[in-house]
Amino acid sequence: MAETETNREEELRRLLTDAIEVQLAALKAGISFWTEWIEQTSTFVTSASKTLSSINTEDPQAKDLLLELVDAGRASARAMTEIPRHTATRFLEELDRLDEKKKEAGKSAAKKATKRTGGSTAARKPAKSTRKARPKRAGRVKE
Repeated sequence: MAETETNREEELRRLLTDAIEVQLAALKAGISFWTEWIEQTSTFVTSASKTLSSINTEDPQAKDLLLELVDAGRASARAMTEIPRHTATRFLEELDRLDEKKKEAGKSAAKKATKRTGGSTAARKPAKSTRKARPKRAGRVKE
């Protein structure tokens, strides 16, 4: 009875840990989204401000400057549409990094357990885990 309670507590701990890891990965991706959005917007605003001030001074090249401003607006719009894809990629990469860390931690824990038992794993049966492996994420973002 105590063993099943311990297993349930361990499963609950793993579930909560996984949920927190996903939440942190989502927050990191959100931060990168807004950072990239601010950088792109700032670049466009700076460029547009300089170009508009040049156009307003009745520069003879005002027509060319206006075309450059339109091109900068298009480039900025294109860059803005790429931000969600970059964010999704970073989110998936963060989840993959967390998964790799867990695998490495599991391997090192298994090595330590083997060293404690004198290298013999036959004397001790590993506890069966009722936890299902996390399925691979099939929704990879295409570049």
